[in-house]
Amino acid sequence: MKRMMGVLAGALAAAGILCGCGESVDENKPIAEVRAEAAKLDAKQLEAKIEACKKFLDEKKKEADALAKQISEIPLKEMLGEKAKGLKQQVSEITESTGKVTEQMNVYAEELKNKASAK
Repeated sequence: MKRMMGVLAGALAAAGILCGCGESVDENKPIAEVRAEAAKLDAKQLEAKIEACKKFLDEKKKEADALAKQISEIPLKEMLGEKAKGLKQQVSEITESTGKVTEQMNVYAEELKNKASAK
């Protein structure tokens, strides 16, 4: 369990450090679509996308922290029970979601970097 929490904390920390997304975040948007969109945006719009992704990731981190607290309060003998399984599934979904949004954020950040170096 400590290992899972460590991995989750690391993934969320990495996601929070990286730059990325926009006004509205659609975690299920295909990366090819994100790249096409990013190419059409100016620097200010890209920065707005990155800020929106950061806000999304911050919210997901809060959710993950709350779930981690709940998991840590489950007695060891109940760790394989339905409640623990459900909470672990929610953590898994959050981890997947943050990974997708982090990837989108990286696309926006890379495009912003490219536009800045082109000037």
